[in-house]
Amino acid sequence: MGKKEGVAMKLRTISERIAYFPATTQPLSADVGLVRGDRFCWVFDVGNSQEVVKALQEQEGEKQIILSHFHQDHTANLAQIPYQQLYCGAYTREKLQKGTVIQSPFSCEDGVKLTLFPLPAVHEKGAVGLEVNEEYAFLGDAVYGARKKGKVAYNLNFVKDTIEILEKCRASSFLLSHTAAFVYPKAQVLARLKAIYALRTPGEAYLFLNPHTAQF
Repeated sequence: MGKKEGVAMKLRTISERIAYFPATTQPLSADVGLVRGDRFCWVFDVGNSQEVVKALQEQEGEKQIILSHFHQDHTANLAQIPYQQLYCGAYTREKLQKGTVIQSPFSCEDGVKLTLFPLPAVHEKGAVGLEVNEEYAFLGDAVYGARKKGKVAYNLNFVKDTIEILEKCRASSFLLSHTAAFVYPKAQVLARLKAIYALRTPGEAYLFLNPHTAQF
């Protein structure tokens, strides 16, 4: 990964090119993904803790940042991280007033093949995913429901659209933020989403589950 001294122990390695800083609860901060390209250090979400700020600042290479969605636990550190380019969804762009909007799949090569793609965002408006080498896909919180009055709400149209998009994704492993495992088989994530969708009531646009039932 080309990490400087003092940062290696904080990273969890997924492959030769991919690693991440685990999410925390105090403060609430999302998992922060790193993909080491030949030219750039690609950062998926920037978290919400000063420990992550320091670690990202110490990473070698000019940074390209992808924000999965606008929630503060994924974006709060942005102003403290120097970067060359920022990619995000339309709603995140509207909130931040900066960034290149990903409206359709966009691929590039940097020693690794990276594909940025939009997701309908059950959890929050306009999410973005990142597929790496057609092996792993960072999804952030895109497969989760939205918390409302103690329940987890799923827009069922978004769930259906998310299933269709992820079925076409070539990656065999999905990376889900805020989970202990972080790396999940594609089949397992799709099976869970399909199980949630199967609970729908005809004519109802939303499904409400208790938090325990909604867990991945």
